[in-house]
Amino acid sequence: MRFPLLAAWLGCVSAGPALADYSVFYDPAQNLPPVFRLDLPAEHGNALEARASAYGQSSQIVDVRCDGQPLAHDGMGRWRLPPQCRQVEWRVALKMPPPDGANVSLQQSLGFPGWVLLSSSTALLAEPGREAAATLRIRVPGQAESLAAIPAAGQAPEFYAIGKTQETVRQVAGLRVRYVADDLERVTRRGLLDLHAEALTALRRIFPPPAAHAPFADDLLVVMLGRNNASSAFGAGGLHGLLANYPRETAARDTFLLALLAHEQAHQLLALGEVKQGSTWMAEGLAHYYGLKVMRQSTLPEAEKEKVWRLFIKPEAPVAQGLIALQQRYRDGDQSVYPLFYSQGATFFAELDQALQSASQGKHSLDDFIPQLRTQADGSLPDALLAQLRETGGERVDALAARYLGKG
Repeated sequence: MRFPLLAAWLGCVSAGPALADYSVFYDPAQNLPPVFRLDLPAEHGNALEARASAYGQSSQIVDVRCDGQPLAHDGMGRWRLPPQCRQVEWRVALKMPPPDGANVSLQQSLGFPGWVLLSSSTALLAEPGREAAATLRIRVPGQAESLAAIPAAGQAPEFYAIGKTQETVRQVAGLRVRYVADDLERVTRRGLLDLHAEALTALRRIFPPPAAHAPFADDLLVVMLGRNNASSAFGAGGLHGLLANYPRETAARDTFLLALLAHEQAHQLLALGEVKQGSTWMAEGLAHYYGLKVMRQSTLPEAEKEKVWRLFIKPEAPVAQGLIALQQRYRDGDQSVYPLFYSQGATFFAELDQALQSASQGKHSLDDFIPQLRTQADGSLPDALLAQLRETGGERVDALAARYLGKG
């Protein structure tokens, strides 16, 4: 994750205490963007910053004011904060979805008739150095005030669907899931809510439970937005929220959509369970493998499942470079290697899962090792983890690690 460079004139920013008193006001009856407010403690730092660049995005924050007066902006996502300031207010310049539909993987803050979808990464300001999570008060006329999480620094973003939304709430695998859609009747009739519930239920049986101290751990948000293109199945996973595109006019891609939903849900559950993967290849490869595994175990048509599986799981394909080296290239700024984390990473886990099951005669699988699956800083597997895997899967584990990971 890359963080923005500090402006020279803001080189000495004091951290101060955590800023936690956030609120947002949105009136669906008015054609106006939502207004955020942050009440400051008596002692605070001398700047607020947008977090968008840390997520590879562009900030949508505009008109930042303190006690009604505009704050000076450095042009790099920071606003100077006067010592006497007690309340900061700002607005979000919403993106309006194009006619063919919004791409949710961009994680933008979006405006719809009567409601908005906000991303914490593009809509929220925070004090530099603030590490702790916070709480957002959501105020909409005619609705009860609600609360939502604001992620700590370094956590996945959060999403907020606010206003007159089309929504339904279901209890799934012990969690309260709030489903929001641009066309709730369509996605319900298509069975897309059921697809997500199937993925969540399957993964909850495998993955560690949310950390006991995690706020809002029992509440999930799933937002489904349609697109016209039949191949436009995109997704994004947040701390407690999940965004997914679905093709509006065809169900032909729903098998792939199940894999995508399970992929993003895997990211979310691993984050809530505080399972640290240690590297991008591990995080994406593991989530993608379990997305495909959940899809393959579903009751969807076998031919369609096999087609999607073979798009990514390719044990016969040559390995030009190991995942450790690919991780280093990505760390150095080479974005072109990212798709290999899905294919080569997922193939490694598919082969490893098969090796563990085969050597143990079905008594063990990759599922048993989820809490321990992480890499070292260079992307390699720790010796202790390799020893555990080898104890169950035998020498095949070393052969797979050598083939798919290479050397650190």
